[in-house]
Amino acid sequence: MTDEASSNVELEIVRNAFYATVRQAGRIILRSSFSPIIRDAFDFCVTLVGPIAPPRLDLDIVAMNESLAHFSGVMPYMVRNLVWEYGAENLRPGDLIAYNNPFKGGNHVYDNGFFRPVFVGDEMIGGVAVKAHLVDMGGVTAGGYSVRKRSVFEEGVVISGVQVYRDDKPFVPGFNLYFDNSRLPQNMLADLQALHSAASFAEQRLLALAAQHGVDTVHDAMAYTLDYADRSTRDGLRALPDGDFVGEDGIDADAYNDEPYVIRTTVRKRGDEVEVDFSGTSREAASSVNCSVFDAINGVFTAVKFLCDPGNPNNSGAFRCVSVVIPEGTFVSARPPAATTMYFDAAEAVFNAVTKAFLSGAPPEAGFGGHFGTNMGLLITGSVGTGPAGPRRGLPPAVAEQLAAATQSIPAIVDDPDAAGRRLFVAPLFALGGFGASAEGDGENFVSMSQQNLMEMSAEAIEEDHPVMVLRKEFAADSGGPGEHRGGAAVVYDRMVVSDADIYPLLLHLRVLPWGTQGGQPGRPGAAWVGRSPDAGPDDPAPGTAVARTWLAGNGDTPPMQPMGGYFDDDGAGTDRESGTWVNGLGDIAATPGTLVRVRTPGGGGWGAPLRRDPAAVLRDVRDGYVTVDGARRDYGVVVTGDPGTAPQELAVDESATNALRGTALREGTR
Repeated sequence: MTDEASSNVELEIVRNAFYATVRQAGRIILRSSFSPIIRDAFDFCVTLVGPIAPPRLDLDIVAMNESLAHFSGVMPYMVRNLVWEYGAENLRPGDLIAYNNPFKGGNHVYDNGFFRPVFVGDEMIGGVAVKAHLVDMGGVTAGGYSVRKRSVFEEGVVISGVQVYRDDKPFVPGFNLYFDNSRLPQNMLADLQALHSAASFAEQRLLALAAQHGVDTVHDAMAYTLDYADRSTRDGLRALPDGDFVGEDGIDADAYNDEPYVIRTTVRKRGDEVEVDFSGTSREAASSVNCSVFDAINGVFTAVKFLCDPGNPNNSGAFRCVSVVIPEGTFVSARPPAATTMYFDAAEAVFNAVTKAFLSGAPPEAGFGGHFGTNMGLLITGSVGTGPAGPRRGLPPAVAEQLAAATQSIPAIVDDPDAAGRRLFVAPLFALGGFGASAEGDGENFVSMSQQNLMEMSAEAIEEDHPVMVLRKEFAADSGGPGEHRGGAAVVYDRMVVSDADIYPLLLHLRVLPWGTQGGQPGRPGAAWVGRSPDAGPDDPAPGTAVARTWLAGNGDTPPMQPMGGYFDDDGAGTDRESGTWVNGLGDIAATPGTLVRVRTPGGGGWGAPLRRDPAAVLRDVRDGYVTVDGARRDYGVVVTGDPGTAPQELAVDESATNALRGTALREGTR
């Protein structure tokens, strides 16, 4: 083996060690954090950071675990701004520095980043950056999620370079900043400790690599890892046609008017480089449906990565070939103090618009239908117990004791929430849906947004931690966009609160349909309804858990359901935008026990003409509940005989009637 080949083998070994490190550190966070949104939903990331050694290395993200893609493109900006503001000369071993400013590092104030420098002697050879969603950062809404906030001041405390660990011990002023501004400090302590443990583990692994291979080789491997991703992305980009392509997407409205917000992108692709221009995009929104410019850039990066190099891990090198032009003051380049709570919906619309632009110039076999486009369904908050409700202050004694032991100090305010008999709960409830179909097959069902690798919390976990009952979670029939390959199915959720609660609807992609392609039809639009338990009579069961159990057992009716958000006909049934009336579903709900919220997410877009779909595939869909007998006839021209409810094994395709129906549809051009 030549010296060059030997060197390349060593660099490849170290490159893979980088990714093994961030994956193992990520598992520490999963095992150690208390908040369900981290523990169950994977709303975090772990990254390795290069040194300050421009032009070859300049605090680049060298490796990131496979968690939340929303973080991948913003982390370099967060780390560079943090180090610049805090001062590289002020960093020392054992530090953990916090940063959550959306306008300097992207995402919203609940996504808190932490940087840990890694030193060999006096040299900072790199660092570790972790980021996670902390469930409450103060602000006007417990748990944060609401579309009605008008500024970042209503969202929570903004942190720009505050020390939370010094010499690997909790730094009391930094810890107090978090605890004094959170309604859930007991979760906060465990989450901060988990993030510190993960960063410390990754630091030790990086130091072990430096000891084994040498600092210079580690830096060479970092540059090699970035260059590897750059080459791989450029190879994929060169395979796409050159030209100027236009794509649009958007979100439904903000909380205060029905004006849709539209993203307009022009993609200028030349060889192995691409520029994405957002000129013509809608203005900054009045409420918290904006995102910062960093999140828009990440949406572009993720789309390019998704299309050009989906198989390789993420790092900063993958995005060297991309440049972005964004006018200031749009809803995807919001200026402070705009609210950005729902940044992910705006950023996902960026992903969609860029993807559509690329696909408009791609060959048919490369296209795919749109996905459901919204991930957060509801936030439900409140307090449960027998005592009077009141604001949380201070720390429960058990948490105070842990913090005192860790910091050799005692917090000034100690409060036991059980003394009042009340407990705050915060339930962020996701809403998954269908992905678009492609030339290779039907769209996937029950997936999260393109920039999220979230896991949905199980019904059991939701009910164990919150006074919420999950009465239904099932696929919606006839919701996937019809096509030769069908779009992924929508999901219907019925969730009932069994105590007084505040419900914050968070659905921002019910108006913009998941597109179909190559003759495929759009996915069915989503919708939401709310039902309130009627006043109970003297002989009726008490509202709340007893009512929910009665309905769940099938022994009673759900409360009368009223339109909450989406397109509806005169009877309150969800319909399409051509025949329905739009209802802006972003108003908050003061719920009483027994209030039921039903959310039906959009289905994915179809690929190819529906009349080309194999009748056997349509029959299978009817048997599996993805398509109804009427939907098979209406959307695919397939006549299915039998009853799927009572005898699914006896279903069959009437071939003669199907041929006649499809022939008529082809002659009349109705499908």
